Amino acid sequence: MEQKSFKNKIVNFFNKKFRLVVINDETLEEEGFLKLSRSNIIILASTLLIFAFVISFCIIVYSPLNKHLPGKSSELVQKELVKLTLKSDSLASALSISSLYLSNIESIVKGNSISFEYLDDSLNKIENSEINFFKSKEDSLLRLRVEKEDQSSINLNSQRRTKQFLFFPPIEGIVSDSFNLETNHYGIDLVAKTGARIKSIGEGTVVVSDWNPQTGYVIGIQHSENFISFYKHCSVLLKNVGDVITTGEHIAIIGNSGELSTGPHLHFELWKSGSPLDPSLYISF
Repeated sequence: MEQKSFKNKIVNFFNKKFRLVVINDETLEEEGFLKLSRSNIIILASTLLIFAFVISFCIIVYSPLNKHLPGKSSELVQKELVKLTLKSDSLASALSISSLYLSNIESIVKGNSISFEYLDDSLNKIENSEINFFKSKEDSLLRLRVEKEDQSSINLNSQRRTKQFLFFPPIEGIVSDSFNLETNHYGIDLVAKTGARIKSIGEGTVVVSDWNPQTGYVIGIQHSENFISFYKHCSVLLKNVGDVITTGEHIAIIGNSGELSTGPHLHFELWKSGSPLDPSLYISF
């Protein structure tokens, strides 16, 4: 009985009805009324809350207004962030290459050994099992066509190379030591008479004109096509950094400066894109 009376009290509590009356303030006449119970009020409030939640969710997810919400970045901002990330990676890679290039230039001037480093992304590591040596019919036809084109243009290409890579001897002398990568001798040693003037092998701009304990007085000239020529162990430098040089112009005087020098001579080096070249392949000494 007590449980039934308790349940009845709860039911009566929620089912108790109220009347919401709208009265005209001037005439005090009843304009309308609304009958409500506590259960109806709870259901109505729950419905309004659910409706408000659904509307808010739709605004946040699908409406353009979601871009202005705190912590919600727009699609344009995200694209810009991706672009900036890619640019920062590219700049970091370029900075690494530039640092390596400058350190190699410093090592070249001082006569130290250089470092050859490459980015891992630029090297494609392929295992032997992945290589297919089978020659297809299309590959054979392509090879024949390329060979014919090469044979027809070999004379023209050779003339272009000769014109592009034509340099003049820096000095008239005798070669006392040749180019040798195994012994880290990146140039050619030329012995000439005392006071002989050193000439530029080609036109360019002076990028190095300095003295250091190892190689003494050194002058370096930047040429076209990423060629750089270095003249070491000089006694006097006739040009400064930034001077524009013409082919055959006097730039220094032969000498015996620097700890690495064993007598009056010119140590001449030729570089292209950061790699040492054998000068005898480009210049007739």
